[in-house]
Amino acid sequence: MQRVGLRITALALLVCFATYADACSLAGGYFHQVTRLKGRVVGKSLGPFQFKWLRRMYSVSGAELELYEYQGKWKEGGKPLARTVANSAGEFEFAALKEGHYSLIIKGKDREDWFNVEITNKVPVTSQITIDISPIAPDCTGGHEIEVQSAKK
Repeated sequence: MQRVGLRITALALLVCFATYADACSLAGGYFHQVTRLKGRVVGKSLGPFQFKWLRRMYSVSGAELELYEYQGKWKEGGKPLARTVANSAGEFEFAALKEGHYSLIIKGKDREDWFNVEITNKVPVTSQITIDISPIAPDCTGGHEIEVQSAKK
């Protein structure tokens, strides 16, 4: 009986001193390479039905997109270099941008996401991008995706 009590106490102490850890962590320093920022913001929380094709059926109308100079680490309170708002179909476009590295922040009605992007002419011409700001599932699947479509030659 004493051994059971000791085991329960040890387990309780282990649980009390366990540290919190996210199931997923996003890789820093990765840049989505595009020639321009024009496209559509999509996404929705669909619980167990987080299928890519289904999430992308939901446009995020009125999403606010802000572009910041990449600083290596996100710093709250900086002034955006450019800002735009997605229309009712979730479509957006930033005016011509200089080549360089940027942080893109997207704020929807009930969700928010960020991406690092590089504007460069070293990749095929970008016709549009699809930004999925759906929540990420505990198994690291789901949203937080950018899909780049290149222009046909």
